[in-house]
Amino acid sequence: MKKRINWLLMGVSLLVTVCWVGPVVAQVSLELLNPRGEVEPPPTLAPAPRVTDLAGKKIGLYWNGKIGTDVFFDVVEELLKKKFPTATVLRYSGAFDLGGTIAAKMAKECNTFIYGVGD
Repeated sequence: MKKRINWLLMGVSLLVTVCWVGPVVAQVSLELLNPRGEVEPPPTLAPAPRVTDLAGKKIGLYWNGKIGTDVFFDVVEELLKKKFPTATVLRYSGAFDLGGTIAAKMAKECNTFIYGVGD
């Protein structure tokens, strides 16, 4: 009997709270922010057209100094000269990044080039 009275009192108090006080509703608005900055992508460059035939062309081989690539390029040069006897092979070497100076020199002197990295 005591339990029923407790339940009845809780129900009445809940009913009184809802009817007289009313439900408490608060409106909340949230603003969502994106923490990433907006960075403009660099301009896209189209790849250069492929060389259709290597006969009579100047082919540059760029070696960045890694061990083993020089030996590999020796074989590549030998194979190129066998397959394209009128082609000229020019050897270049330098840092991993060609840089503007070497790239401009190779663009002026070569029709196409092979960039090699060892390891």
